[in-house]
Amino acid sequence: MKTIDYKNLLKDEIYLISRAEFERQKVITTQFAQKLFTDKNKASKTLASLTRKNWLIRLEKGKYVVVPLKAPNQKWMPNEFVVAALWMGDTPYYIGYFTMYNYWGFTEQIPRTIFVLNSAKSRKISIGNISYQAVKIDQRKYYGIQKIKIDDQEVCISDKERTLVDFAFNPLGSMRNFETALKENIREIDLKKFVLYLKKFPVVSVLKRAGFLLEEMGCENKYLNDLKTSMGKQKTFVVLNPFNKSRKGSVNNEWQIIVNR
Repeated sequence: MKTIDYKNLLKDEIYLISRAEFERQKVITTQFAQKLFTDKNKASKTLASLTRKNWLIRLEKGKYVVVPLKAPNQKWMPNEFVVAALWMGDTPYYIGYFTMYNYWGFTEQIPRTIFVLNSAKSRKISIGNISYQAVKIDQRKYYGIQKIKIDDQEVCISDKERTLVDFAFNPLGSMRNFETALKENIREIDLKKFVLYLKKFPVVSVLKRAGFLLEEMGCENKYLNDLKTSMGKQKTFVVLNPFNKSRKGSVNNEWQIIVNR
């Protein structure tokens, strides 16, 4: 069996990593190190040194992912979804937007960024060669979450129908991309759930656009009538394609849509 090379590790550094593994801590903090070393300066220096030597992966100030001691030459990086989950910690979140459009097969474009929708922060970071963007959202948008397991880590993602609602709200470059995704998946999704999610979404223009397109695609009236009732009594017309600044086009009074394709 190949032995692990600890030549570049000092005694205190080995102690910190082995203690983290013994306590099954995937993520450690500055506070964790300070509990191990009564000297705060030693704790800080040990964390900094381990980060330089690639034995710790810095998530943000004072928060690190521990590289397992068994990792060969520290050539190890956790799955990007796992990193997102560890970054968020106890903050309610889900991986969504473009990341999930690709995951569920709504687009073949490979996202360069992992989008993490959450209730606490908006910021961008780079970990390894991957970009992560935290997007703070209204608490009313936090639903339709599915939990999956990756490498023994629970990860929260938007389910297929919830991802499609996000796609309607935040299309990938063009409204046509959402139309295509909806048309190609309308028989594959749970329509009842999709309609329920549209009704819950706190942006009525999303409901109107999706409802109009569902009717074009021959969706059953029981779903369409449910959506129309949810639009409310106030009449506000919205354009079908928000990427087109023109408000010229045929008018659909039922869905209060200006068809500006």
